[in-house]
This record gives sequence, structure tokens and C-alpha cells, in this order.
Amino acid sequence: MKVTRSRAIASLVGTLAAPSIARPASAQADTLRIALPPIEPACLLYYAQENGYLQSAGLRIDVTQTALTPAIVSAVVSGTYDIGYTTVSTLVTAHAKGLPFVIVAADSLNVAGKIQSGIVVAPQSTIQSAKDFAGITFGTPGLNTLAEYLVRAWVDKHGGDSSTIKFVEIPFPQIADALAAGRIQAGYLVEPFITIAEKRNIARFLVTGDDAVGPSYLASAWFSTADWARANSSVAARFAQALARAARWANANSAKVVPIITSRLNADPGTVAASRRTFYGERVSDSDVQPLIDMTAKYGKFTAFPAAEIVFQSARS
Repeated sequence: MKVTRSRAIASLVGTLAAPSIARPASAQADTLRIALPPIEPACLLYYAQENGYLQSAGLRIDVTQTALTPAIVSAVVSGTYDIGYTTVSTLVTAHAKGLPFVIVAADSLNVAGKIQSGIVVAPQSTIQSAKDFAGITFGTPGLNTLAEYLVRAWVDKHGGDSSTIKFVEIPFPQIADALAAGRIQAGYLVEPFITIAEKRNIARFLVTGDDAVGPSYLASAWFSTADWARANSSVAARFAQALARAARWANANSAKVVPIITSRLNADPGTVAASRRTFYGERVSDSDVQPLIDMTAKYGKFTAFPAAEIVFQSARS
């Protein structure tokens, strides 16, 4: 059966209905319509805005926050947004399904020694190693995404059998409570939810699991359709350069990002200050994208492809 674009979108986002998102009545050439989830890694866009990097690049932004990343994917492919934020693993799956996405700028870069996300268990849990995951129920914010496939890869690499794990989809804010209630035995969290759960003493950080992917890999990125990127190549290049400046600033100023995160995400300042900071990539390297392509293809059961197929040229600059 021929896979149409509409079927590919439906397959990628499952049965989730995307919210109705109104298109602005008019948009100027230098105005970007952007969608992002309300999480710290996506605040890179706000750092670029508040430091004037976007403005100096001749860009303005019209931003929409939505917690539903599948809705972002659907809306970008439909043209409601020019650029969206999501995990690289999601873009890899989309590409495999025939959706025309490309990475136009880097976001969070996972590197050895920096905890930005990972697997948590209950404080008194007997789970200590990959073999202890046999038969457990695991809470993930997204089935068939990085938050499932990384866990499977880590368990399999370290002597366990991920095929015995039951994965259930639970939003980030609810995973720690599900752990405390005993509905799950482990879960995948990002900051600030790890710090919040630790402060409440309802979760214990176990491992990042990053070693199952590679020494470094691009975890999330800003994306557009290939058609949009080609038609707006100068805009895409200026956007990538502005975010690269913001990445350098954020990586060097961990304390200065706190008030921006607090105001833009409506978050508690104390919790934000205590959380581990996101580390950002300044450019997109094919070698940092390929590990997630290979892992996602393995567990998503499709053929891997070269990273160059989903990286827009100006994102590498």
C-alpha cells in the first residue's frame, strides 16, 4: 500500500488529535512562526530572543507553546508553523515514514558526564542493574521515542532483556507520582522533573543511559520541512547562527538562564536554580545525529540512513 503524507502523519502521531492552531492573518518574511514544548531545553529560543541574537539576525518570532510534541510535528508539516522543536529520534522516525523534515538548528547535546535526563526508580527500589528491569512496568513520556528506545538500548547493552519491559505512556509531570504510587517501577525523566522528584524524595536517579547511544549525540533539534528550508535558506541560516550564539551564552552562563526559564515556563525559581542545566550544541554534526538514527532504526524496526539526509546544510555552520 502506498504511504501517503496524511497516512504517515497519522502513523507518527497515533490517535492523538492535534489542537486547532490558528494561522496568523499575515506574516512578514522575517517573522518565524515557531512551536515548542514548555521545557528547559526549548528555552534556547528565548535565550536567543532576550539577548538580541534573533533581532541582530533580522528575525522576529511568533511563538506558541504546546506540551503535545506530536501536534507540533503535525502542524509543521501542514505549514501552520515554519519551525518546531522535537527530539531527533522523532525526526528520524518521521523521515523513515516519508515525512519531509530537516534539522535547521541544534539544541540539546548529550555528552558524557552531564546529567540532563535519564532513568529514575523509587528511593527504596531494589533495582540496581539492567537485569533488574526484567518484567517491570516503565513510564515513558512517549512510546516509540527516545524516551523508550534509549531505555531499551541501555538495558540490552548491560545484560538485561528489554523485550520483557512493559512501557506505558505517562506525561513527564506525572511520572514521579506514578512511581510513588507503585503503578510503575521505573521511569524516564528530564529536568526539572528529576530535581522536583528528588526534592520530594519520591525518586532516585539511576542512570542516564547515554552510553548505550554514544559518547555524544544530539538529543533534540529545531526542524522544518525540506521545502520551507530550501525556499528560505537565508532565514534558516540566520536562525541557526542566532541559536548557536545563544548556545554559547547559555553553556557559559548557567546562573543567568534561571530567570529566563522561570518567567517563560512559569516555573518556581528555587526548583529551576537547583536543577541540572541543559548543555547545548552550537552546530549540527552528522556524527552527533547518526547514533540516534542507528538506535531508533534498530528498535523502530526500519533501515538506518545517513544523517546527511535530515540535516540542512546551514545547520552545520
